[in-house]
Amino acid sequence: MTSARSALVAFLVVLTTAATPAPGPYDATSMTPAQLLEHADHASGTLAAGSYTRTYTSDGGGLHTDAVTKISGDDRETVEHTGPFTTAFGSFHGQRWRQSENGVVIVQTGFHDTADPDANALSHADSSTALHVLGITHAAPQQYVLEVAPTGGPRELRYYDSQTYLLNRTEITGRDGRARVWTFSRYRPVFGELIPYTVRYTDGRAANDTVTQIASFTASPVQIAGIPASRKLLDASQNKPIAIPARFAFDGIIVPVKIRGGTYNFMLDSGSDGLGLSPRIAAQLGFKRYGLSKEDIVGQFDVSQTIVPELSIGDLRLNNVVFNVLPIDKPEDSEHIVGVLGLDFWSSAIIGVDFKDKTVTMYPANTSPPDAGSLSAMPIAIDDGVPRAPASIEGVQGYFLLDTGSPATVLYRHYFNQLRSKTPLDQMLETMWVGGNVDMTAYNVNDFVMGSTQFKHASVAVPPESSLDEQDYDGIIGRNIMEYYTMYFDYEGHAVYLKPNI
Repeated sequence: MTSARSALVAFLVVLTTAATPAPGPYDATSMTPAQLLEHADHASGTLAAGSYTRTYTSDGGGLHTDAVTKISGDDRETVEHTGPFTTAFGSFHGQRWRQSENGVVIVQTGFHDTADPDANALSHADSSTALHVLGITHAAPQQYVLEVAPTGGPRELRYYDSQTYLLNRTEITGRDGRARVWTFSRYRPVFGELIPYTVRYTDGRAANDTVTQIASFTASPVQIAGIPASRKLLDASQNKPIAIPARFAFDGIIVPVKIRGGTYNFMLDSGSDGLGLSPRIAAQLGFKRYGLSKEDIVGQFDVSQTIVPELSIGDLRLNNVVFNVLPIDKPEDSEHIVGVLGLDFWSSAIIGVDFKDKTVTMYPANTSPPDAGSLSAMPIAIDDGVPRAPASIEGVQGYFLLDTGSPATVLYRHYFNQLRSKTPLDQMLETMWVGGNVDMTAYNVNDFVMGSTQFKHASVAVPPESSLDEQDYDGIIGRNIMEYYTMYFDYEGHAVYLKPNI
């Protein structure tokens, strides 16, 4: 689950490209993209080497945030306090990381940086054909308008003040037609750099409007200890495997979770970047909800957060666990699923899922999976809180979300269109997502390779072009492929170990 975060540090949008550029009230200019960006870089300057402390506040989604950033050379650490929640992120010795409300730490590979076509275009302004200076606006203050429109990326408009060359506004518009807008104001000099003290974000929905403001930026001695230890739901002193009660059903892997004397069905979902609970159950159990924002996965829905004081999963006892509250349960769901076990659960140990014997087992994170020497290790990145793994079809390399919550393997259009041989099947697949249902077309494809295993033929689903097409993922590997393996998910080791079920 993602939300509008402080654009003061950085912003990342994974959307698909929009249509042709809209005309604007611009006067022609001879300014080239490379010249404009060079002026902008010179205008903003560079923070002098040293140690600094920055404090800022952020208000959005019905919540107030107080935050402190420590800067020491290239190392940075930010801690945000939002209501009862604390999160953190930073970079230490070149390694970026982030920590969730539940204390889970993700060490990031940075694949978004290399896969982001907009960022790549901006970093190669001299040679990129995706950059165009549309002109200079008529209205005061006059601004140069830079269009960033690479193939496979979102259309981005960047507005630079014609006098100062400082960035005033960024608009990113995806295939859904919704514009995400950041405005930057109150530029002030801080130790060699000009930075905006106020950043506003909007996507046209009032619930998501966010205002971030710097309160202070001072030179001061700081100490950055390094990447914090990740919280484990499994006690670190436990050195034996723990069997997780689970039932393998058509709708997914169902795990019974006990909360306040009741037992509820949760889906074991590697495709979720957090823990989730339905609004109905949160209200039924009397849990207080914090904040409210709008999210999109196929359709729009509300998201808030809550704290579950105590819950149990088999022999595991968990206290004060943060859940996202979102519309998980559906009237037509025969399994009565009211929650999901995502990142926070998977990152606590090595999770073994045996699709043949239909068992789920937790192994201590500091051990190796059973028979590790005979297993095929597949690297994963979990920058987004979900496992992104390599696979190929017909030799076309791709990167896919490993999703135990998806019954089907899904190919996004940008990847599917690269395949030579694909045989349509006489069936349509309807899949249920948080924001709504999606009808997909079924195909057979050839030579699907994951790990050391090659499938001569595999069934896949392809969604409509307007949905489920994220530029940094080529699709989703679902249970129809996973069921041929025993899989050991090792988030801490950034690997999934595969054992074919033969």
